[in-house]
Amino acid sequence: MAALKAKPLLKFADGSALLAPEGAALVRELTGRICPVIFVGDGRAGKSYLASCLVGTEDAFASSDSAESVTEGIDAVAVPVAAAADGETLLILDCEGGNNAMAAIRSLVNVFGLLLGSQVVFVANGMATEQALQTLGISLAARSLLRLDESCKLPQQELVFVVNKNTLRYEGSALEKILQQQFDDPGRQELRDTVRECFPDRSFFTVPLMGMPTFDESVSALRSHLVTHRKPLEMGGVHVTGRHLAGVMELVVAEVRKSQQVNVPSMNRYVIYEGFLVPLTQDLTEFAQSQLPELSDYDPRLEERSPIEATLKRFDEACSHLTCAAALKGEARQLLSSKLWDLWSWLEARNEVLGNEIRDSVQETREIEISNAKALVGGAGLLREVVVTKQLFREEGRTVLHRKKGGNPECLPWKSLGTTVTRTKEFAFDSLPALPKLRGSLLKTSPNRLRAMLRLLGVDQQPRVCVVQDGHFMWFDDEGVSSKGQAKGCINFLVHRAQIQKDVAAETAFVITPEEPRGWREPSSFTGDARRSFCFDACDVKTCTQWVETIAEHIRFGNLAAEQMGAALGWHVKVKKPMWSQLDSDVQV
Repeated sequence: MAALKAKPLLKFADGSALLAPEGAALVRELTGRICPVIFVGDGRAGKSYLASCLVGTEDAFASSDSAESVTEGIDAVAVPVAAAADGETLLILDCEGGNNAMAAIRSLVNVFGLLLGSQVVFVANGMATEQALQTLGISLAARSLLRLDESCKLPQQELVFVVNKNTLRYEGSALEKILQQQFDDPGRQELRDTVRECFPDRSFFTVPLMGMPTFDESVSALRSHLVTHRKPLEMGGVHVTGRHLAGVMELVVAEVRKSQQVNVPSMNRYVIYEGFLVPLTQDLTEFAQSQLPELSDYDPRLEERSPIEATLKRFDEACSHLTCAAALKGEARQLLSSKLWDLWSWLEARNEVLGNEIRDSVQETREIEISNAKALVGGAGLLREVVVTKQLFREEGRTVLHRKKGGNPECLPWKSLGTTVTRTKEFAFDSLPALPKLRGSLLKTSPNRLRAMLRLLGVDQQPRVCVVQDGHFMWFDDEGVSSKGQAKGCINFLVHRAQIQKDVAAETAFVITPEEPRGWREPSSFTGDARRSFCFDACDVKTCTQWVETIAEHIRFGNLAAEQMGAALGWHVKVKKPMWSQLDSDVQV
């Protein structure tokens, strides 16, 4: 990559300030967030060299050891921040010296620093003297050129005070000690108060003479601080783009030429209103237009589809970060609202035309409960004795006439369709016959408190014949069918709130655990305490998946059935260990 070279930004000709085309073009082409760092201070103090060190190229800014001022006005270099993920750029501005006897002091240079620098690097030559502090005060005196109102504030800046070509020993708190000194001289005291007020964030660095042992280390520390503590330039909460920043610079130069003042509110209007709010209203208007429904027929609920409220809300959210710009936001919001209502009014007129047409009639049906009665679930399953409510409904129908324009519909009387339908109030049980059933041999792991002991004996897994049926998961001794009696254990998913997942330690195994924090309700149908878990190994991944999916479906059935039965659950569903003879013979193996 070619070495970066400074471009002229602010120059003077015939006593008048002008924005150099090269520098303005550099700023205008910047993309992403811009972090301006402005170097000011004593003339011949090495500002240009330190600015070049920040760039990473020693000759980025012209510098020499002559007595004459090298930098006139402001030169600029833009350096991408490699560590930034969102495309930040350091815009490094090198200003002419403020105390060089051979350089004209131009207040516009200081105005740029006050308005556009998120970091102000003040470079003192050799010592942190009272004269250096006064030079800094001259820069701050340019505040008198700024015309502010109650809604405008200058961006918060960090002061980085650097003693270059230092031969003395300074502590890191040297600047704070200087600023905290008390004087009877009101001028000196006011100077210190002004510096503290303008720069609440302050840092102090020293750089020795070139060639000294700590020179490179000191320069590196300064550069690291400036990069780490960089801050994107904002105005009223809006990140300033390159195009906006170039426009602000042109505005500042023009206003100083015209009235020797910078109208900060007008500058904020340029950045916030014209640069952010107006494009935002245009984008949102186009977005809202794309959201407008295409009417091919009358829409009686058209008002519900209005994008106006949602679009205005998007506007409020998009500019909620703006500070000190209530009037500008209000003006832009009114502009957006006017555009949106123009679009919507046209659509309402179109809908009114379609509304004069006649809509076809529609048929409506309803179910009227005739009677209800208690009945058993029945069948041969484990839940055959459960009592549910069977409801008998008469089906009725009517014709409803609608006009496209809306209004009250014309409804003909309800008439019986001559049909009835029976429904189960606890409709979860309607799905009981369709629930998958599963039977097979699994290896059951012993409870946690016995597992360690049994593992030493090599018997920590016990073969069991397991069955999933009717919202129950049961396990029996692995013996002949004729000798199987009562289940060794049973989880009733209507009573026992459960959850199942594959065992993270073995892909062929699954674990059933209590879903409720207090553990199992009525844990009388299995051994172990109310918080125990159950682990079974299918010895095959595909088979394990089949068990997990089947049990999960029964868990969902149990949860829904329990919810629908409510308090009656305890009367009709008992926790017990079923007998082998109670199971369906057609369970899948």
